[in-house]
Amino acid sequence: MELFTYEVNDISELKEKLKNNREISKDYEVAVILCAFDKDNKIIFQRRGPGCRDERLKLETIGGRVKESDNDFRNALKREIIEEVGEEANIEIDEFIMATYGVTFDNRYNKQQAWVYLVYKGNLKTGQLEIKEPDKCLGYERYKIGEVDENELSNGAREIYRIVSRKYEYLR
Repeated sequence: MELFTYEVNDISELKEKLKNNREISKDYEVAVILCAFDKDNKIIFQRRGPGCRDERLKLETIGGRVKESDNDFRNALKREIIEEVGEEANIEIDEFIMATYGVTFDNRYNKQQAWVYLVYKGNLKTGQLEIKEPDKCLGYERYKIGEVDENELSNGAREIYRIVSRKYEYLR
């Protein structure tokens, strides 16, 4: 579910924005997501590995859970990029795209988990993507808008991909 399209900087701003939204679970987690494009305007996805909490073997974008120690969302995303693809990849975080909401089934804890996803556009400027978490990432795949089989995408990535495809259709 699409929530809003302007950027909030930190958890206090997000909580203020969502405080009156009755459709969102009160115990949601926050994830920062990067829809990164390479120099050929292909979206970079990672194939989820067996160590992921949900939707194993599906394609997902780069990103992850915001930690309490993260001061703001852009720094959280920078941390996630380094944790997932390493420091050899020079990825520029561009504009904020939107916030979405979804619920997944967490296989580790055998329960439903509500998520607020904060989605940013990014660009791989130079360097190589490394697999820094081999139990969570089997590898990277790149697709132009319109080329990916949406059945291969995780539920969250599918919604984000559809939004990004509309917004950046000119990158086909």
